[in-house]
Amino acid sequence: MKILLINNASLNADKFKEQNALLFESAKQLGIELEIKRNIDIKYYYDSNGTQIENLDCDAILFYDKDINLAKILEEKGYKLFNNSDCIKNCDSKALTYKILADNKLPIPKTFIFPLLFYPNKENNLLYIKKIENELKYPFVAKKWFGSEGQQVFLIKNRQEFDSLLDREKQELLFQEYFEECSGSDIRINIVNGEIVASMHRFSKTDFRANLSNGGNAEKYQPTDVEKELALKASKALGCDFCGVDILQTKNGPVICEVNSNAHLNNIYKVTGINVAGKILNYISKKIREL
Repeated sequence: MKILLINNASLNADKFKEQNALLFESAKQLGIELEIKRNIDIKYYYDSNGTQIENLDCDAILFYDKDINLAKILEEKGYKLFNNSDCIKNCDSKALTYKILADNKLPIPKTFIFPLLFYPNKENNLLYIKKIENELKYPFVAKKWFGSEGQQVFLIKNRQEFDSLLDREKQELLFQEYFEECSGSDIRINIVNGEIVASMHRFSKTDFRANLSNGGNAEKYQPTDVEKELALKASKALGCDFCGVDILQTKNGPVICEVNSNAHLNNIYKVTGINVAGKILNYISKKIREL
C-alpha cells in the first residue's frame, strides 16, 4: 500500500515538519509506504487535448492541502483523495461552511456575509455597517472567508475598528455574534470515518481565540452527548472523511464554530496521547482495500 501525502509548498514551519514526521512514523507502524510531495512538485497543464498531468505512483492520496484546483484535477484523473475536493472546498470557505451548516439546521453563530462589491466604497460600506450594528451590536466577530489557526479572525469592539477593518480587508468578510461567556475557549473534536476519536478543551487567558498557535493551552476533554452529535452531523454535512470540529459552549448550548478538513494532528496527539494521524492512515488503507 502506497499513499501519497500532498502538502502546500508554503507551509515550512516546524509544526508542519513535525506533523509530517508523525504521519511517516504512523505509516511505518501500519506497514504503509508514505511519500510526500508539495503541490508545486506536481506538474500539470492544459492544452487542446485536455488536462495533462504526470503519473503519480500511488494507491491513494492524503490531500493535506487546500489547492482545490489540483485536487479536482487529480480526482478527474482517477486518483482517490482523502479528504476529497468537495469536503476541502466546503471547509476552506467559511462562507460556504456556515451556509451548509445552516441548511442542515445545525446551531451556528448568527452570521452575516459581506456582499462582494466590484468597487468597494465608503457609502456602500456605511449601509452595511449600520445593518450589522443593528443586528449584532458591539462587540462582534469578523472573519475572512479563508484562513486557519485563528488567523484573519478579529474582535470588533466599536465603529472605528469596523471602519479600519473594511479599509484594510475590503472583501470576503463575514460577521458573527460574539459569545462573551466562552471567550478564549472552545472544544476541538477530531472525527475519522464518522467516529469521534479524540477531543480537547482549548483555552486562552490573553486572547478571545482559543487556538494553540496563538498562545492558548489545552487539556484532554470528554465531550457531552450533545456535543458529539453536533460534531458528527457537521462532519457528515460537509462530506468529511476526517476533520476537526470546533464547538463553542454558550449559555444557550453548544454552537459549531468551525470545521477543519486539514486539522493539525500534533497538538491533539500531545494533549490526549491519541494518534489521530495513525487512525486517518489506517482508515485510508482499509478503504482502498475495500474498493
